[in-house]
Amino acid sequence: MIFLSLYNEKIFRNLGVITKEEQKLLRKIPIAIVGLGGTGSVAFECLLRIGCENFVLFDRDRFELTNFNRQLLATDDYLDKKKTEAAIARAKKINENVKIVAHGEFNPKKIRNAKIVIDGTDNVETRIEIANACRKLRIPYVFCAASYASGIISVFTDYKFEKAFQLPRAKSQKLKAYNTCISVIAPATMIAGSIAVSQAINYILKKPFIKAPDVLFFDLFAKGIFWKKRLG
Repeated sequence: MIFLSLYNEKIFRNLGVITKEEQKLLRKIPIAIVGLGGTGSVAFECLLRIGCENFVLFDRDRFELTNFNRQLLATDDYLDKKKTEAAIARAKKINENVKIVAHGEFNPKKIRNAKIVIDGTDNVETRIEIANACRKLRIPYVFCAASYASGIISVFTDYKFEKAFQLPRAKSQKLKAYNTCISVIAPATMIAGSIAVSQAINYILKKPFIKAPDVLFFDLFAKGIFWKKRLG
């Protein structure tokens, strides 16, 4: 009973924006996040702060100094340590009751019980694998990406990811050309990850969301920061 009181105090400011019934749903629903870097770490933090408690996390990497300019979980304490380790430690400091199952490599079998998957990766081949696994399992796939000062977000339910972005077939050598190391600033990754969470929550709570092939773009250096476009 003490924990219930602490939880209610922590999420008290949510009420009025979402209902008690919606809060109960968010608290128990299993959510998967693939990638805990720039966008994925922000998505994880937002979900924790809104009161979600049931996670499946995937990331095979360790923190490097080049992560520090944009990744929320990157600190000196966790340099050269697993990103999943840092994520679990961070989560427990926010809500000790949070339930987390952490994995390295993405495995479609490990998301079967998830009700939604947020993609925080930066590799096109992996994105296709995740999107296809979600479509086969009938799990909504929340795509978000950030580069330079811009980003893109959408929720895929039944629309094919490769079709939306006109990508070569899976495992094609041409896909490697899409995996280039680029610059990005923290505001771009933070906005992309935050909007991805908003759309995931909207889907869960049956509110309007950006459904593929419609996508939301933003460019922080543009006169009109946000715009929506239909792809595919």
